[in-house]
Amino acid sequence: MAERSVYKLKIDEDFKRLIPPLSLDELQQLEENIIRDGCREPLSVWYTTILDGHNRYEICTRLQIPFAIQRVFLRNREEAIAWICANQLGRRNITAETRKYLIGKRYEMEKILGAHNAVGTNQHSEKEVRAKILPEPLYEDTAIRTRERLGEEYKISHATVFYYGKYSRALDELTKIVPDLVPKILSGEFKISRANVVELAQLPGQTIKRLCQQLADDEAEFVGSLREFIPGKHRLSGRQPIGSVKEMPAYDPDAEISALALTVPSWVSSIKRAH
Repeated sequence: MAERSVYKLKIDEDFKRLIPPLSLDELQQLEENIIRDGCREPLSVWYTTILDGHNRYEICTRLQIPFAIQRVFLRNREEAIAWICANQLGRRNITAETRKYLIGKRYEMEKILGAHNAVGTNQHSEKEVRAKILPEPLYEDTAIRTRERLGEEYKISHATVFYYGKYSRALDELTKIVPDLVPKILSGEFKISRANVVELAQLPGQTIKRLCQQLADDEAEFVGSLREFIPGKHRLSGRQPIGSVKEMPAYDPDAEISALALTVPSWVSSIKRAH
C-alpha cells in the first residue's frame, strides 16, 4: 500500500545506473505531466533508498510536489539489485544491449542469493558466506539452477544467461575505468560485440582509457586500434569492413609496445605447441 513520503529519500548511484536514462524530451514530458496531474505513480523504496522513480523524485522535490512511496521489503543489496533488474526488464523501451546487461546482472545477483540461502545467510556475515561458497560445488549447483530459471523466464538458453553474466561483469569493470563509455554501449550509440566488451575489460586501465579517447575522436579509429590489443579475426564491429585502410589507426609508439606485450604470451604458447 502506498504512503505519503514525509522525509528525504536516498539515491544510490549503483542502483540508479541500472535504470536506462530518459532522453531530454522524455524528461520534459514527464515534468509537464507531473505539473499537470501530480505524481500519480508511487516511488518504489527500500527502507529510504529509491529503487524506482529517480526522475519523478528529482522533479517532485525540485518543484515541491507531493509524492507517494511504495515500500519494497528486501533482505540485502543483492536482492535490491535483482529487483531493479527484473523491474526494468519488464519495460518495453530498453535496448537489446541493456536487456543483455540487466539479465546478466540479475543472474549474477541471484546466483549469490541462491548460495546464501543454501548455506544460511543468517548464520554468517556476507563476506564469510562469499568466501565459503565460491570455491565449492554447491555454488555452481545454485548457479546452474539460476541459469535454468532465468533462461526459461526470458526465453533464452541457459548458456546465454551465463554469457550475459560475463558481459555484465565486464561492463561493471569498464564503468570503474571509463564510466562514460558504458552508457554509449548500452544505448546502442557505440556498437561493439559482447565478446569484445569482455576482452576489452581485461586490458590494462591506461590502455582502455587511451582507446576510449580515440573513440571520442573517431569510432573507426577506435575499432582499428582495439584490434591491435584483442587477438582474433572478424570479431570487432565497426563502420568499415575488417582490413579497410580507413580503419588503420594513427601511429602510436606506446600502443605498439603495449600490443607487443600482449602478444608475447601467445607466441610462447605457439612455440611450445610446435615443439
